[in-house]
Amino acid sequence: MEIECIHFYVVDATQMRDLLIEKMGLQVLGDAITTRLEKRVNEHTIEYLVGNSHLLFSISSPLNSASPVADYLQRHPSGVKDISFRVSDLDLIRQKINNLGIKILAASSVDSDELPWLRIQGWGSIEHTIIQASSVLVDSTKFDLNESIIGIDHLVLNVAAGELAAAATWYQNLFDFHVQQIFDIQTDRSGLTSKALVSSCGKIRFNINEPSSSNSQIQEFLDLNRGAGIQHIALATNHILQTIDRMQQQKLAFLSIAKTYYTQLRIRAKAAENLSLNDDEWQKLESLQILIDWSDAANEALLLQIFTQPIFEAPTFFFEVIERRNRAQGFGQGNFQALFEAIEQSSDFRERAV
Repeated sequence: MEIECIHFYVVDATQMRDLLIEKMGLQVLGDAITTRLEKRVNEHTIEYLVGNSHLLFSISSPLNSASPVADYLQRHPSGVKDISFRVSDLDLIRQKINNLGIKILAASSVDSDELPWLRIQGWGSIEHTIIQASSVLVDSTKFDLNESIIGIDHLVLNVAAGELAAAATWYQNLFDFHVQQIFDIQTDRSGLTSKALVSSCGKIRFNINEPSSSNSQIQEFLDLNRGAGIQHIALATNHILQTIDRMQQQKLAFLSIAKTYYTQLRIRAKAAENLSLNDDEWQKLESLQILIDWSDAANEALLLQIFTQPIFEAPTFFFEVIERRNRAQGFGQGNFQALFEAIEQSSDFRERAV
């Protein structure tokens, strides 16, 4: 099981396309996708396909009120509408869907030439399109293989207070995800509980957050998004220093991290005798404001993470860039805490949430 595509419904598809290409180094996809076009326009909707040989984003915006995107945007700000999965046995998934009493919203015709698929309602406003895997989907020779983004590391879903257990169970029962980690994060003004799920094949990480306080920033998201939704998508890289340096040169805005974070982190590293970063790397990570975490049991395995400012008209969705150095697993508690403290300190979130 793998992520096939993430479909965004947005106010301005061209603007998001340009951000992903010009600031994040992705590409408009043309004949690299054997069954798709780089741009599709009908009487009510425009759609772009953007990505590389490792990931695919579909970006749609309305041309008029007849568009299903326009209907979505009446109820929610721009964001993720559909996460589609590629599976080896669609019939097995269909049987589980029926056994669980999940309604199928749409499905491919039996006499269609396209790959078999079906679409179901996920949690909240999210839908999931499930597609039968094919032996050949992408011709990699059509891509610029000098790619800094090498896939989707994980996705994060925010759900209402009291829904975390039910949402996690829903994804476990349908897709055989299992719980990898549980977090309980508290800051000066916010609280959340999170379950990090992973697919049985290990290729999909799907985290779910719920607010644990009435003034939680997760609750702010739910209020602004008008329901559950995808808070962020983490893009994987093997070279975060070069990747973020390039993105910052292209004026992509990231969350600011307090200088005291790095002072405290160096003290922790010295106490743990963690010498896996040299002085030059420490300076670069601090200047780029990249978060760093590790497990005391394997301190050479580093989680290096950074988070963009919100990218849409409401401060609900952002991207993360992550490097798992030396096969770092899971999600660092320290980085998780620092992320939510940074969000609270972000004037962009505070001012736009008013």
